[in-house]
Amino acid sequence: MSNTSATLTCIGCGAELPGERAELGYRYCTKESCQALYHRGLTITAVGVNKSAEAFVVADADEIRRRGESGEFTKKDTGVGLDYRPPNTRPAPAAPGPRVPDQRRARPARQRRPWTPEQEKVVRLYHDMGLSPRQIVARARENTPRLGLTDALVVKILSSLPRR
Repeated sequence: MSNTSATLTCIGCGAELPGERAELGYRYCTKESCQALYHRGLTITAVGVNKSAEAFVVADADEIRRRGESGEFTKKDTGVGLDYRPPNTRPAPAAPGPRVPDQRRARPARQRRPWTPEQEKVVRLYHDMGLSPRQIVARARENTPRLGLTDALVVKILSSLPRR
């Protein structure tokens, strides 16, 4: 306890403040009348954050207002990528060279698979269990006869690349 804290008095009633209370920075005592006049509870403010949950700030109203006016709670990436070049600035054109014929090939049409996703799922499931194509067909006829799996179809499915 310091000597100055023992001599502080309450700003409301003039009573002497306990040393610990004065050291914590309080200027009023714990009497109900002084608490009602001078006690200010915590202000919790939710600050909306883009694509995230709110950030909560615990401070008094004046501090939150000051921090908000200074721009602390504004979006930080405003304009990023939109105006990063000065206006009327274009990259220099490439030097003209000899013309090269366009050697791009037309993409082949994507081949439609002659099986359904359900058939492929069952075949890959049984294959991952270690069954041979013939065992896969037998098991599928027992459990899922509506899929109509044949030996040839099972081999085609297993020979194809897995879907991404």
